[in-house]
Amino acid sequence: MTRQPRATQFDERQVAIRGQVFWHGLLVAMGLLVVAACLQAGGVVWASGFTQNVLIILVVATVVATEAMLRDAFFARHQSHWLMIGLYGVTGLALIATNTSGALAAVGLARSDHVVFIVSGVLWCCIAVVGIVKEVAEAARRQR
Repeated sequence: MTRQPRATQFDERQVAIRGQVFWHGLLVAMGLLVVAACLQAGGVVWASGFTQNVLIILVVATVVATEAMLRDAFFARHQSHWLMIGLYGVTGLALIATNTSGALAAVGLARSDHVVFIVSGVLWCCIAVVGIVKEVAEAARRQR
């Protein structure tokens, strides 16, 4: 039995929704970049350039993944939902756990390189929570 390429495992409705989701992700990215540029032009430095860019990318990835999950266009037909949700959750928890001590080691101020990993861990955990809630809600709906 040969496996289909992952792209062909989505039906037409899912492909259309995925296009809309990525369009929304592009709009979010553009909005965040404009806000960051305006803050920087105004002299507000809320994060270093690298940290700022990583956070913008992670926020966009979280928005895209969350919207795709909620609109039933994230998982392919034969993809294990719980495996992916578990990977998001474990990765998020690992990022938070491994960087919390480094962030707290600074005297009074959190170091931005540790904070970006903690925030990214929180974002990954948010994706996992949305996936869990969606799967539980779908299971409850199928039982009715």
